[in-house]
Amino acid sequence: MKHIVTIAIVAFLFAACRPTLPPTPDESCADALMAYAEQYPAAEPQDLYKLVFQDLYGPGHLLTDSADCAMYIAQEVAAMADSNGLPDFEPTLCDGRFVRVNLLLVQRGDISVGKLTSAVMRSAVGLPAPDHRYVMSHSAAFKAAYDPHYRIVRRDIFERELQPLVRP
Repeated sequence: MKHIVTIAIVAFLFAACRPTLPPTPDESCADALMAYAEQYPAAEPQDLYKLVFQDLYGPGHLLTDSADCAMYIAQEVAAMADSNGLPDFEPTLCDGRFVRVNLLLVQRGDISVGKLTSAVMRSAVGLPAPDHRYVMSHSAAFKAAYDPHYRIVRRDIFERELQPLVRP
């Protein structure tokens, strides 16, 4: 029940924040949030909020320096386990303008740090800068269950440049 109420609230907020975006062709935001909550049962309200935030702002709230971005990706990859509870990649919410790219793809050598850094940096160009007071991390429960390590990339850049590099 907690997820259903949260999903309704988050879907309402998402709809209110995206008046200039085209309507979703095949699934409502509430349906996308419900599917996400079912796929990730350990997700808490802040994880649903984070998904909406990522769909609206992409990587626009992250670093603006490519050298720092590359350094943080390399450090995170070096420190992470060799598996986690996330798919190799997945779209953000219902508009799917962005893709969460699992850093395991870097760790196993499918995508280089440089290629991912370039994709992330170019994905942030032209995006509105959100107020950093509204940026959230994943909940402790989500982190414990899925050990998330990913970066957000614009879907068209991902499909054109990174997806062909991913081994099946």
